[in-house]
Order: sequence, then structure tokens, then C-alpha cells
Amino acid sequence: MKTFILLSAIPGSGKSTWAEQYRLTHKNVFIVSSDNLRKELTGEFKNLDHDKEMWERFNSDILKYRDLQDDVTIIADSTNILNKFRIFYGKLAEGFDKKVLVVIKKKIEQTLETNKLRSEDRIIPDEVIERMYDSWEEPDEETLSYFDEYKVIEKWFSSSKVKDEFHYKS
Repeated sequence: MKTFILLSAIPGSGKSTWAEQYRLTHKNVFIVSSDNLRKELTGEFKNLDHDKEMWERFNSDILKYRDLQDDVTIIADSTNILNKFRIFYGKLAEGFDKKVLVVIKKKIEQTLETNKLRSEDRIIPDEVIERMYDSWEEPDEETLSYFDEYKVIEKWFSSSKVKDEFHYKS
């Protein structure tokens, strides 16, 4: 089965950590991360100079990994805080057998605190997180119609393995 998981959450809420935990506990999982593609293209996670190229690559990687094998899960790791982006990816993922929208919700205070635990090159300014928090849209009926499943995650087990091997400060 070809499964597409679209993550939706503000920066610092745990999208990448959740995706990595999922990858470590499931088979045939590929994570397509806007942050990692930015780093690959520019040398920095927060450099937006080549965003057009980054988003083209982000979208093509989703389809490339989908076509690698019959049993695969692709996780699209980017903010997707607006319904227009969720709908875009719901349409892009038409060739998948199952499409899942995963929304990660954390209180803004908790998100700002977690953001400060990241490595310095991944910390997002508080005002950016607050602005995105204020812009957040709840998924509407039209948006949900593009997905087979909708999950809201407010708490999850955070393994020490992920924290030790991932992007948190020592």
C-alpha cells in the first residue's frame, strides 16, 4: 500500500520529531522535509533564497519516493498551516492508496519553549512562530475530503533515541 502522510503544524511543534519517530517504528518510510531540502540546497535550514527550487524538489520527491515500491509511506514534513496548501497536497497525492492528514497541536507557550531546545541553526524567531500560530486554519470539510484519514496529535511518546540522534541540543 502506498500511504501519504501530510504533516500540518506551526514551526517548533514537533513535526520533524514525530516524522522521525514514525520512520523508526515503521517499514519503508521516506520523509520529504522542506527544512532538510533547504539545508541541502543552501547550506542552512532557514535560508529561503532558493525556495522556488526547494518546493519543486519537495513536490517531485514525494512522487519519486511513491514510485519506488508498492509498499511505501511518504511523510511530507512542512508547516501546511493553511487549507489551500493541504488541498494542494491532497490533490498531488492522488496516486497514493491512502492519504492521511496529521495535525500536531501544541500550546503556543509549549511550542516556543520546545523551539529553544533545538540546535541553534534550527531555532525560529518567536515572532515568526507567533505569526504562524495566529494564521493557523483548522481543516475544513473541503480540505478533509481530500484525505482518507485525519489525525490530531496533542501528545506523543518522545523517544530518547530520536532526541539523541536528531536535532536537539546536547
